[in-house]
Amino acid sequence: MGAGAQQRVGRRPAVGWVALVAVALAGHAALHGTVTGGGIYLAVVATAAALSWWGALRQAGRSAAVLVALGVTLSAAGDVYWQVQNWAGNTSDVSAADAAYLAGYVALALGLWRMADTGGRSRGQQLDGWLDGAGVFVAVLMLVWQLSVSGTVTDHSLPVLTRIVWALYPALDAAFIGLVFRLVATRSRGDRAPLAVAAGAACWLASDLGFLLLADPDPISLWFDTGWLLGAVLLAAAAGLHGTGVPAGAREVAPGLARLAVSLSTLLVPAGLELFRAVTGAEQAPVTVFGGTLVLVVLVFIRTARLLRAEAAARALVRSQQRYSAALARHSSDAVAVLDTRGELLSDPAALATLLGRPAPGPMTSRELLDLSGVDAVEARLVLRRAVQARGGVVEAELTSRRDGEQRWISARLADLRSDPDVGGIVVHLTDITDRKRAEEALAHQAFHDTLTGLANRALFADRVDQALRRRLRGDGSAAVVFIDLDGFKAVNDTLGHQAGDTLLQDVAARLTSAVRAGDTVARLGGDEFAVLVDQPGDGTDEAGATAARVLDVLARPMVLAGQRVTVTGSIGIAVAHDGASGESLVRDADIAMYAAKLSGRGRSVVFDPAMRAAAVERRRLEQELSEALAADQFRLVYQPVVDLADERVVGFEALLRWQSPTLGAVPPMTFVPVAEDLGLIGDIGAWVLREACRTAAQWRREPGSEDLTMAVNVSAVQLTSPDLIDHVRAALAASGLPATGLVLEVTETALVGNAERAAQSLSALRDLGVRLALDDFGTGYSSLGYLQQFTVDVLKIDRSFVATITGDDEMPPIVRGLIDLGRALDLEIVAEGVESEAQRARLQTGRCDRAQGYLFARPLEATDAELLLLGRFPGVPASELPRA
Repeated sequence: MGAGAQQRVGRRPAVGWVALVAVALAGHAALHGTVTGGGIYLAVVATAAALSWWGALRQAGRSAAVLVALGVTLSAAGDVYWQVQNWAGNTSDVSAADAAYLAGYVALALGLWRMADTGGRSRGQQLDGWLDGAGVFVAVLMLVWQLSVSGTVTDHSLPVLTRIVWALYPALDAAFIGLVFRLVATRSRGDRAPLAVAAGAACWLASDLGFLLLADPDPISLWFDTGWLLGAVLLAAAAGLHGTGVPAGAREVAPGLARLAVSLSTLLVPAGLELFRAVTGAEQAPVTVFGGTLVLVVLVFIRTARLLRAEAAARALVRSQQRYSAALARHSSDAVAVLDTRGELLSDPAALATLLGRPAPGPMTSRELLDLSGVDAVEARLVLRRAVQARGGVVEAELTSRRDGEQRWISARLADLRSDPDVGGIVVHLTDITDRKRAEEALAHQAFHDTLTGLANRALFADRVDQALRRRLRGDGSAAVVFIDLDGFKAVNDTLGHQAGDTLLQDVAARLTSAVRAGDTVARLGGDEFAVLVDQPGDGTDEAGATAARVLDVLARPMVLAGQRVTVTGSIGIAVAHDGASGESLVRDADIAMYAAKLSGRGRSVVFDPAMRAAAVERRRLEQELSEALAADQFRLVYQPVVDLADERVVGFEALLRWQSPTLGAVPPMTFVPVAEDLGLIGDIGAWVLREACRTAAQWRREPGSEDLTMAVNVSAVQLTSPDLIDHVRAALAASGLPATGLVLEVTETALVGNAERAAQSLSALRDLGVRLALDDFGTGYSSLGYLQQFTVDVLKIDRSFVATITGDDEMPPIVRGLIDLGRALDLEIVAEGVESEAQRARLQTGRCDRAQGYLFARPLEATDAELLLLGRFPGVPASELPRA
């Protein structure tokens, strides 16, 4: 059922009751004075009482409606008693009916009191209502006193009880009228109960006054009865209507001129009474009039004082709101202006001045307004024209402004309200959106730039490469990608911390930017990978190669990180665009060339060749296999003996790592160790090598005659600078029981290049453990003597390339003799690598070299063969006579 249908259904009972009451009134009028007419009267008042209770009981917690219903019921009871006495011929001036009537007045007054106190009004509003009601009560009481009460009270022909009861009726009517006025004046919007009460009270007052004023009321008693009857019906309706039809949160009906007029008109009552006395010659009671006038003056004065105070509070509130709005406008990024069709300002320019951050100007012309705002005049007039053409529709635009050399943005919303008499112009709502636009630009910059270095990120670099390839198709030159990966960056992160690593990346970014041309794009693709897009005139590699050379040069300069001097290098791959190349393939080819540079020794640049793709595929496959090799137990150690040249006894072994892949076969260390370093696996692999070598050495040292056996283990550059190396060595020694002097850690000169200070710290910590240190491949670096001064080692190993220069001639090569003499001078143990002939052994022996290793004595042996070699060794048997492996 729809809302309209529900309303119609809800109105049908009300319409029926109205029709029934109308019929009853008509029947009462037709049969007035008869028994049937009296019965109809009693039926109507009884029905009104029942309806009042039915309406009151439907409203839970409505005590006011219950009191009204009680008042109507008491009045109806009085009517029944009087009518019964009238039918019995026992009428009297005062009876029990009057007690019921007067009690009904009291109940109704209490009900109206409760009605007026509901609605959530403030104390001030309630007080104003009582003042207005009291004024009306006093004025009406003065009238009824003059018209009725005074004559009744002074009529000594009537019994005292009769005079009191008859005087109470108009007095209670006056109080009733005052309460009704208070209720009507303070009713909530939509509340119809006060109106029904007012109408019912008016009917009762008219009937009561008429009955008392007329000497013989019988000729028109029908009208009196009808007034009392209608009053009862209307009051019953009020009981049912109270609180219905009032929406939630409804406010009090605003006090208007009518309420004020009624309150002030009460002051006319004394003058009116004086005029009535002068016209009619009636007696006047000066004391009563003066007392009533005094009370009215006091009430009106209090009411007027409260009105003045309320008006002053309202003015103060308005001024406060104005100050509040002005304060908001001064600190707001918004402004509202009114313009005419020529752009002339019609409103106060202060808001615009606040928005623009300028002193408040006086009247301004359109040109002055544009000059003040910094907005382009042509652009502003176009927007204004659009607003005029929109005919009241909202037009939005963003205007750029330049003030004091700074670009700003203003959002404008325009609406043509010239037809509105309160506006009479084009309303422009302006908002400074500079901060928002700058935030959008910052977000856009972050979307295409690396947050750490400020360089272009991968997305922007890919877009630039695509643009360069499109220019190449148009014949506007060519493009090349220079791909850079830092060597040893992970070691910096591991040893010095990620903050130092971030500083390194920022420094590298600045160096790369300084090494390229203004038109080239430098990007950080992620981690320690960078790229440069080089625009060049042809398809050659000259420009890209020159860029790579400059990059290598700037990267070679040492930098200070966390108080330590660090040098990093870069492996660079170069790829030049060719027919059919895409942005993705060009970057991929440069990446492949970069891996080739790493495999060929790092710190260099390599130009991409299509054959490298196969190598890159193999590299990826190698990385995948290597990442699972340790867990799959695919590594093993082989051992190469180290002999004492004095008696050719085996005094130690060098542990060498081997990897047998189930799919790739035997992979040499020079191939997989750099890959393990790049993948961050070298730490775990190195720890495993230390544990296995120490365990084996400890086991062999328990054999008779092998108590001083040493085990040498190679340490890579990444391991040497790792903070975990010391812990790995300490754990391997503790787990195996091998004394620290039985372990020799071999480092190469190149392992000391990247971070010399960190390497020195690691070597010092290892020496504190008691581990012996060997400098491997000595003589192949570019500053060997400098490292011997900077780092303290125990063993100096002569590289096999120098040993190979020893031939069957009698003379020792000068370089070998010099290395041996240098070791002797520094009190170091000398070990020659790669000894393969008897002549080399003899020359090294006569040259006072301490120890040697090489194929002449034995190839690297499996652990079981090496152990058999130790078990088959007898005192006095030279190593040259031992079985060859």
